[in-house]
Amino acid sequence: MALGYDGKLYILAFDHRGSFQKKMFGIEGDATPEQTDTIADAKHLIFEGLLKATEEGVDPHATGCLVDEQFGTPKRVPEQAKDRGLLLAMPVEKSGQNEFDFEYGEDFGAHIERFDPDFSKVLVRYNPEGGDEMNQRQSESRRSRSAWRRFISVSPSWL
Repeated sequence: MALGYDGKLYILAFDHRGSFQKKMFGIEGDATPEQTDTIADAKHLIFEGLLKATEEGVDPHATGCLVDEQFGTPKRVPEQAKDRGLLLAMPVEKSGQNEFDFEYGEDFGAHIERFDPDFSKVLVRYNPEGGDEMNQRQSESRRSRSAWRRFISVSPSWL
């Protein structure tokens, strides 16, 4: 697989999970099925806005969404994006963690394969001013699993 992407790329990111749940809806801890459905409705509304943009002239072949499995799948956002010819990106990191870890542990690959996204996103909190041990653990974790599949997008979050 060639590394990199050389086309135009416009991604609407709404892959927020823990922060979206807590800050937008005030839900602490695990969401109930009803609360999950409400959050999934909100994610689908965001997706509908993206669809409207493509109807009004945004190039669907250069446009996509970054949506999470947890709240995106109840309303079939990943499948709908692919059906509409939009690019699909999905996060693979565990939400709300100060240190990078995969959302589904060693099963993260099966989750990626299930949706077959065009891009996988990894959020890494890397502090160049310190936290050497955490930085090293995160680098090793990504490196040890990257042989499975190369990650297209790594989004650093500076502490």
